[in-house]
Amino acid sequence: MSRRPFLRQSLDLRLSQRLTLTPSLLQKIELLQLNKLELQEMLNRELIENPLLEEIPEAEIPRDLLLADTGMPDEIIPRETQPSRERDSFEEIDFRYFFDEYLNTGYRNREVEDIDRPGFETFLSQAPSLEEYLNWQLGLMEISPGIARAAAEIIGNLNEDGYLGMSIEELIDVCGCDRAEAEEGLRVVQDMDPIGVGARDLRECLLLQLANLDMRDSLAWKIIDEHSGLLEVRKFKEIASATGVSFDEVLLAVGRIKGLIPKPGLKYSNQKATYVQPEVVITKVDEEFVIILNDEGMPQLRVNEGYRALLKNKDIDGDARDYLKEKFRSAGDLLRSVSQRKQTIYKVCVCIVNRQKEFLENGPTHLKSMLIKDVAGELGVHSSTISRVVTNKYVDTPQGVMELRKFFTMGVENESGDDMSIVQVKLKIRKIIEEENKKKPYSDNQLCQLLRRDNVFITRRTVAKYREQMQIAGSRDRKSGYLV
Repeated sequence: MSRRPFLRQSLDLRLSQRLTLTPSLLQKIELLQLNKLELQEMLNRELIENPLLEEIPEAEIPRDLLLADTGMPDEIIPRETQPSRERDSFEEIDFRYFFDEYLNTGYRNREVEDIDRPGFETFLSQAPSLEEYLNWQLGLMEISPGIARAAAEIIGNLNEDGYLGMSIEELIDVCGCDRAEAEEGLRVVQDMDPIGVGARDLRECLLLQLANLDMRDSLAWKIIDEHSGLLEVRKFKEIASATGVSFDEVLLAVGRIKGLIPKPGLKYSNQKATYVQPEVVITKVDEEFVIILNDEGMPQLRVNEGYRALLKNKDIDGDARDYLKEKFRSAGDLLRSVSQRKQTIYKVCVCIVNRQKEFLENGPTHLKSMLIKDVAGELGVHSSTISRVVTNKYVDTPQGVMELRKFFTMGVENESGDDMSIVQVKLKIRKIIEEENKKKPYSDNQLCQLLRRDNVFITRRTVAKYREQMQIAGSRDRKSGYLV
């Protein structure tokens, strides 16, 4: 008979160190992750929510405030304070009244007040979406209610590329029409502009465009209709053999296919361009690279002196004092976090300039390998801190505007022991391919051997990987004139 172990409770005192994520530390981490536009929006929001914060007028911003607690030299942010001047009579003119009265496009009775007039934004035009554009075309057609209902349902189920993701059976169940009305509704949509919209797959989309060009009897139609599988893997010789035409005729037909639009709906996509603002400007002054933190448009904040004095008033109510103390602490944490963010970004940029001077001078072919952990070790911070600093942050350099993380790349060691960045290796591969004999393109193995002459020792598989990342076709496809 086995005995059960004897259990007892006891108290044990131990000392340990753990990192606690305080609200202040969390705020510092959050600010590091924000780019310039996001930080600007966040500061404006804090300016509204915290009454103790106020924005410093630009004419009052001293140079030492811009550089406070950053440990950066004075020449980092050249900003001139604007001298005050007397207001002359020209500034007293009410230009709004002038333009309203004399540049109005129509007669206005002065005795009638304009109540709730629409703003200027009301008259600004906006590009229609794909759904709006197709529904507008549908509204101009004289078709039966059942077909119109099916066509409207199809339009509502198109994705942003213009493809239909539902079957005829699903369409019949949803809109309650019969098969003839559903098929006719699909035909109506597929006849609309842009041509190719309403297709169920890429093959049907391309065939709709060829049909619109009266090319049903063409070789391009036959290749897409019967040999799309071979076309996807670019087996042009097999297509020539299967269709009974010459290799050159296949290449000519493929060229026509490449002129078609695979995603017709993207023209009316609502996706907007992403706007970026450089956090930092790196420029060359007197043979030296200077780092300038870009504070343009960024609100410069300070604690309101009136509220600061109010905190010293002993007659203030207890709840009010607690509220002011909380807001004062929040404002102080925010200003310190913003200052530390500037300092960290500046220090990272100093490391980049010290390591990448040749790139800043001569361009991408001189970009050296640089790892996040190396910069983190040099600055005495965690790698995750550097990762947050360089992600989604942009810098204006003599070589153009680029993301900070683009400076960080793995390296390949050459025969002399020096590291060469992957970017440099890729550019060497691209240059060799551009200068090769187009009738006898280099294989990946030959590229590997040519790179060894330049003291770049990588495997054939690595060459193929870099080539594919640059979207360059293999030797067989380059010989046939096809590029990825």
